Amino acid sequence: MSDIKDRYMFVSQEDEDFASIMIKDGKYKDVIYNYGKVSIPEVDNLNEDGTLSFSFEYTIIDNVGTPRENFEEDFFTLIGDILVDIIDEQSEEDDVTDD
Repeated sequence: MSDIKDRYMFVSQEDEDFASIMIKDGKYKDVIYNYGKVSIPEVDNLNEDGTLSFSFEYTIIDNVGTPRENFEEDFFTLIGDILVDIIDEQSEEDDVTDD
């Protein structure tokens, strides 16, 4: 499987203040969406397997003709993985600028 960074890109929509995300490959190729509210739990609230669960809202901007019922668990997993990558990237940038 390719690196998650290769699976998405930021795109600008006309009259939007924030960039959206376009999936670049696979079953959801060219789907454009953006994130809404993201909730990251405290480290004290680990799952039994030692992971943290977070929740997020999203809006599909362009479904490229894919019916809503075709957006399955793999879509939610993919956009969750993309969100984690974006958060990690932002954290790294913040660490560099905080020196």
